[in-house]
Amino acid sequence: MAKSTGSKKGLRTAYISTIIGIVMVLFIIGFISWFGLGLNNLKDAKIESYELELYFNDDINDLELGIIETEIQDLAFTKTAKYKTADEAWQSYLEEVDPEADISILDDENPLKQHIIMTLKKEYFHLDSVQKIENQLFAKYPGELSEVSYREEVFKEFNTNLQKIIYFVLLLGGMLLFVAIGMINNTIRLALFSKRFLIKTMQLVGATPGFIRRPFIWNAIGQGLISGIIAGNLVLGLIILLEKTNPMFAQMTDIKLFVIVMAGIILFGILITVVSTYLALRKYLRLNLDNLY
Repeated sequence: MAKSTGSKKGLRTAYISTIIGIVMVLFIIGFISWFGLGLNNLKDAKIESYELELYFNDDINDLELGIIETEIQDLAFTKTAKYKTADEAWQSYLEEVDPEADISILDDENPLKQHIIMTLKKEYFHLDSVQKIENQLFAKYPGELSEVSYREEVFKEFNTNLQKIIYFVLLLGGMLLFVAIGMINNTIRLALFSKRFLIKTMQLVGATPGFIRRPFIWNAIGQGLISGIIAGNLVLGLIILLEKTNPMFAQMTDIKLFVIVMAGIILFGILITVVSTYLALRKYLRLNLDNLY
């Protein structure tokens, strides 16, 4: 009885050790995946919040500008379009400089013109696209549109610098994925190594390979599922902690992104444990009895 209890305890310990090993690997993979996707989310949010200012001549009235605002909003490349009067533009300028600063309009003449602020969809956030959009707008509103204001370097630097970071994270994620597959595969193989005699005994008494594999495959699915859920919750806990320390991390994630990462962790955990278990079982089923020692 003591021997049976010790055997069950040993199997339980081996099972828990396997789960812990898989959880650690899935946690790292999950966090890197979230970080890469989160950076892409942050990039898209920054891109679609960058404002282009369309300045119109003073002789265009509010009604005409309201119609133009609607027309620009309906264009394929526009994310948002908002009309701003000269007075509103001056008030926004004061708020950006210093809300408490005592700055007044000289000679009752507002230096800022009425304009429409527009943001672009992320697919059009390239200097070539912006220049084509600028030409298109001038052609659409000749004699009405006087200036399209934006900084060219923003489009050059933003796409280049952030894209480099995303590529680096993807490369790091790919390397970690390769290492993770190897680590989980070795963990599963070591766990099955202790059961090699049981596997061979079942085979010698006439059990078919499918019958032998079935409980091990179901066990692998359970390990992958449990490990994925635990790893996903650990990633969620780390994300919450990071969001409390830096608001930038809150902009990187949302419920949809986390669901994608969580589902990916669980599916990857199940897939790799099942495949590794299948390959390890195939090896032990093919070995001669003498080679098991």
